[in-house]
Amino acid sequence: MLYIGITSIHLCGKKDENMGNRFSIEELTCLHLLRCHYADICSKEERELRETIALHPATFVKAKMICEKEKEADICIIPYYADDYPVSFAQIGVEAPALIHLLGNKELLYNENSIAIIGSRNADDVGCDIAYQLAKSYALKGNVIVSGLALGCDSSAHQGCIDANGKTIAVVASGLNIVHPKANESLQKEIINKGGLIISEQPFGVKANPVRLYARNRLQAALVQKVIVVQCAVKSGTMNTVYFAHKYGCKIYAVAYGQYDKHNAGNEYILNKGIGFPIKL
Repeated sequence: MLYIGITSIHLCGKKDENMGNRFSIEELTCLHLLRCHYADICSKEERELRETIALHPATFVKAKMICEKEKEADICIIPYYADDYPVSFAQIGVEAPALIHLLGNKELLYNENSIAIIGSRNADDVGCDIAYQLAKSYALKGNVIVSGLALGCDSSAHQGCIDANGKTIAVVASGLNIVHPKANESLQKEIINKGGLIISEQPFGVKANPVRLYARNRLQAALVQKVIVVQCAVKSGTMNTVYFAHKYGCKIYAVAYGQYDKHNAGNEYILNKGIGFPIKL
C-alpha cells in the first residue's frame, strides 16, 4: 500500500494529533467513496488530497470495486471517526484500524461482556476440549466469546459458544470474502447463521499472511476486558495477543496444567512471570 502523510484526523469531532501517517491511498479513496468529507479525515487541504488521489487512478478503481463488492455481500464498513466506530478500538490510539469490515451481527461490537478465549492452532485434544468447555460455560453465562477462527483452540472456543446458543466474534486476518483457514469455512458460516460476527481490518480480496495474522491479534485484545489463554507455546501468535492484552490493561488468565510441555509452555511462562492469573481445572 502507498501511504500519505497526514498530520491529524478527527474522531467524533475531536482531533487526535498522534494519528499521523495512518491512512493509505487506498483507505483514503474508500473513505471518499463512502461519502466521508476530507475535512473529517485530516488537516490537509481538500485540493491537495484530491490531487494526490488523482495521481493513482488504478487505486480509485480498486477502492470503488471494494466498496461495491462489500455492499453486495452485506459487509458493513465502519471508518475510524464514524459515530458507530467501537470505543474499544478507538481507545488503542494509533493502533486502531482506519476501517473495519463486518459481516454478521454488528451489535456484538458494543457488548461489554466479551471474553477472548485463545490458544494454539496446534493444540492437543486436551487443549481443544478445555477451550470448548470454557467457551460453552461462559456463553451460558451470557458472555460473548471472541477468538480468531484459527484451527485448534480458536475453533473449539467458537464451537463451544455456538453449542451453548451463545454469540461469538471471529477476528480474522483476510478480506471477508476469503475464509482462512479454508477448513473453517463451514464454521464461519455457522457463526454468522447463529447471530455471530466476523470482523477484519482487511478489505475484500486480501489474503491472510503472517504479518496480518499478528496484526489482528491486537484487535482481539482490544475488544475485551478479559483474555483466557488455553494452551500455547512461548513463541506463538497467542503470546502476541497476550502482549497486546497486557498493554491495553486486560485481565489475563491462563489455564494451569499439572505438567508442562511444548504445547503449554506459554501458559507456564505467563503464570511464572505473574502476567496472568491461573485457571485451575
